[in-house]
Amino acid sequence: MKKSNIIHVIFPIMMGNIITPLFHLTCLLLLPTTSSAYMGAEIIRVHCISAFELAFPKQQWTTENDLRAFASNVSTDRKQDTYFACPLGGGVGSELSNFDSADLLEWFLTAFNPNVLRYTEMIMSEVSVVNNVCSMDKLFFASIGNCHVHAMSRLMIEVDEDGKLVQWLDHFDQEDLNQKMGVCNLQLGDEL
Repeated sequence: MKKSNIIHVIFPIMMGNIITPLFHLTCLLLLPTTSSAYMGAEIIRVHCISAFELAFPKQQWTTENDLRAFASNVSTDRKQDTYFACPLGGGVGSELSNFDSADLLEWFLTAFNPNVLRYTEMIMSEVSVVNNVCSMDKLFFASIGNCHVHAMSRLMIEVDEDGKLVQWLDHFDQEDLNQKMGVCNLQLGDEL
C-alpha cells in the first residue's frame, strides 16, 4: 500500500469519520471469505448430489450399471474412514466400514439387487451442507408387480475433496419398510 493510500484511510479516521472507511475495509475483507465459503459449500453440494445420482439417476429405475458407477466412486485415499449404513443401527449386514468399491457393490447386489427388485430413490428436500457432509430427505420407491412401496428417510453423505464417497448414513425405519415389502409379497401370492 502506498503512503498516499494509507493517509487517505487514516486521515478520515483521525477526523472522526471512522464509520465509512471501516465499513468499506470490513466489506473488502469479508467478501472473499464469504463467497469462497459459499463456493466451497456449493461444490460439496454438487459432489453429494452427483454421488447420489450415480446410483439413483433421475426418473429411471436403478440398474446394476448405476450401482457399479456409484461403487466405483468410493474414496480410496480415505478408505480407513469409509462407513456405510443402510439403515443406521440396522444391525448385522446393514453396515460396512473400511470398505472399497467391490464391498459396496456386493452389499447392494445382496440387499437391493436391481435385477430382482425394481426401485429408485429421489431427493425430496434441500441439500444442507456442513463442512464435507450433506444431509437431505429422500424417498425410496419400489415396484413389485402391481404393488408399490415407498419409504422416506434422512440421508447423510460425506465426500472427500475430489467428490468421492467417504460415508453414507441412511436413517429409515427398517421395520416399517420390511412390513410394507411383506404386504406386497402377500398381495403377489394372492394374485398367483
